[in-house]
Amino acid sequence: MVKRASTLCILMPLLLAACDVTIIDGGSNDGGATDPAEPSGDGGSPGHEGCGGSGGGGAPGEPLAAVALTRAQLDVLWDEYWESQGDVGASGSTGGGDVELDPNDLFLRASDLGVSCGSPTTHLTCGGHWQLSIALPSAYQQVGVYDLEDPELTRYSMMSETGEPYSPQPDDCPWGGGSIGRGTLEILAIDEAEVRFRVTLDSFWESDPSGEYTAPRCP
Repeated sequence: MVKRASTLCILMPLLLAACDVTIIDGGSNDGGATDPAEPSGDGGSPGHEGCGGSGGGGAPGEPLAAVALTRAQLDVLWDEYWESQGDVGASGSTGGGDVELDPNDLFLRASDLGVSCGSPTTHLTCGGHWQLSIALPSAYQQVGVYDLEDPELTRYSMMSETGEPYSPQPDDCPWGGGSIGRGTLEILAIDEAEVRFRVTLDSFWESDPSGEYTAPRCP
């Protein structure tokens, strides 16, 4: 697996197609049987406690550690983004060809710089910052532990990070992006208001997003 310094990596999560599911350990999706204690944040990178906002329904411009939004919602954000760039011909997540994409696919997005319901991605500045996007087909949207190297997760989920700056220029630094790598995603609880999940990562990334998150569902 090789880091790919390309802006195309940002668009990869938009092309998910749901197939078979590999569940390491699963349960129902009632969100109650395996509710964890208060998030500890163990295993995160320095300064990162791994805890998202709580309460559900994050406001469009409110920065949170994690959010959850559907493909349909993400499509709208990308369409608005491309329109603001003057590229009205671009499409959020059509995927091209004969790929039929489920508007109910769920995207769990997190970043040490914060994420919001009003932006399709997070601009990473130099200095060791990261963003994570995990795309879940409908069949994965239930309590359970999932292998991050499951092909149905690796295909369109992604991670990106920046390094320390080379110069005072704000974007003059190394940047890497690509598949997340070895690890697990545990859905701790999921309902109409929020998704509680834990990421445990074991890969070559300099940054470590491992930790526990509460991701309000975007309105």
